[in-house]
Amino acid sequence: MSSVSSLDSESGQHSDEEVPETLTDENVNVSLTSEHSPVNGFILLQKARLPGALVNVVGVVVSYTPNRKSSGTDYTCSLTLVDPSIPNNVKGISVNIFRSRKEHLPDLSVGSIFIGKHLRINTFHETTQLVATKEESTFKVICDVANQNQQFPFNMRQHAKEIMAYANYLRRWCASLSNPKVGNYTSITSSRQRRRIEELSPHIFFDLIAEVVMVYPTENAVDLYVTDFTENKRLGNREYRTNTPYGLPNESILQITLWDEHAEDGEDLQIGTFVLLQNLHAKINTNGDLVAALHGDRELRRKKINVLDKNDVEIAKLIRRRNAYYEEHQNSLEYHERDSSPELESDATEQSITRIKCNNNIKLTDIDDIKDCPEPVGLFRTRGRVISVIPSNFEDFSRPYCHRCNKIMNFAEYENCTQCFKKLKVFKYDFGLLFEDELGAGTLPVLITNEDANTFLDGLPPVNLYKNPMFLQKLKDRMHKLLGNVLKSQASCGPLIDFCVMSYEVEDECNKFIRIYKMFDTILED
Repeated sequence: MSSVSSLDSESGQHSDEEVPETLTDENVNVSLTSEHSPVNGFILLQKARLPGALVNVVGVVVSYTPNRKSSGTDYTCSLTLVDPSIPNNVKGISVNIFRSRKEHLPDLSVGSIFIGKHLRINTFHETTQLVATKEESTFKVICDVANQNQQFPFNMRQHAKEIMAYANYLRRWCASLSNPKVGNYTSITSSRQRRRIEELSPHIFFDLIAEVVMVYPTENAVDLYVTDFTENKRLGNREYRTNTPYGLPNESILQITLWDEHAEDGEDLQIGTFVLLQNLHAKINTNGDLVAALHGDRELRRKKINVLDKNDVEIAKLIRRRNAYYEEHQNSLEYHERDSSPELESDATEQSITRIKCNNNIKLTDIDDIKDCPEPVGLFRTRGRVISVIPSNFEDFSRPYCHRCNKIMNFAEYENCTQCFKKLKVFKYDFGLLFEDELGAGTLPVLITNEDANTFLDGLPPVNLYKNPMFLQKLKDRMHKLLGNVLKSQASCGPLIDFCVMSYEVEDECNKFIRIYKMFDTILED
């Protein structure tokens, strides 16, 4: 392997004069006129310049992407590191990690200390990156520097004391800065204007800081629903979205369609996560609503979905708006909590559970284990409760179907196929339920469509529900057993049930594989 010595180069983008010459804290001395970090055999991040060389680094995590499947057979994630050698006006250096299994990727958080050995320097479009391959690299993440009983990889153990001393220094360095890089990542200047939802208009590119309220994978993309607790009247022309958390108005929730590699990054985002979304394109959809999209670039893969820490200075503004909203609607929230109390729902919950039939011969599997399964196709039985529904109108559960194009229309009122313009006469069920596990920790978006939907709603054939009020009422009555008070408020949830789900991959328009979860062999009895 290459040595890690003397990697200084005149090709570096920033001079040493841009940062203080020396930083000292207790027994740790960081000399920024040298390429070496206080840990023997490691270098400062700014000195990682020579393409192809292997380096050892220590840095503070300021942002990271969710773990995802790479375009090949591996799993990957990206993070951005800083140390005292990185100037304040520079976001840091990116590290891309590749591993054979998803659980081998690091558990990251903003502000944690990342130690990497044998990371290869790569220059991509004049930007320096570090690549941690499964064959060459090892890493360690320290979330709690106060814990001195850290387990280090074998090739780091001889430097464990130095690493812990430097990790403590880095934490104090971050805390002492008036404009710390950690928690200030979102203040980096951008060529696009960062906007709030209330400021959006069609045909602009923008950046957005928001909270995730729902993630819904579709066949070719991922629909991400976010809010920053401001309102835009252009968002509320039609109530076709999922029911919103705590009764948030549709005007405050922006639908963002993530395409290509961004769909992979967004699929594993958790509800309640704060994100910085970059280079979004605002537009009006066919329904007249203002929406946004984030398209990928096959040749230039850049991270545009950044998970942010709750301590970020920009997040503070969003949290203040959120708290103000919750305070304003406190009475409504208390009403929702009373509606969803266990005492009121215990009898209905037990009755609802007995009315669900599924294939009990299939082994029970946790939701998180289903999502981690790497097999192309998998059949599972799992347990969960419904916390969200899409579409939110029962009338749209059944929509016109074109045999010639093998396509279910987006809206129930369509009379002709949008592709071949053939007159539409047949309807099919097509809707989705978002389940959470017993602990409320993992979520799974489940598609219910075609014959599996007919099985699920046995005895209720798909019809035009806008024109058949009797069938519509029967559908509402049956679904109420499953949903509980979910349609009134996402502060509530449905009863705990067992159901069967198929996990499989489909190829999208860009020849990328995405994961779909579809219900099967499950009956919601009358």
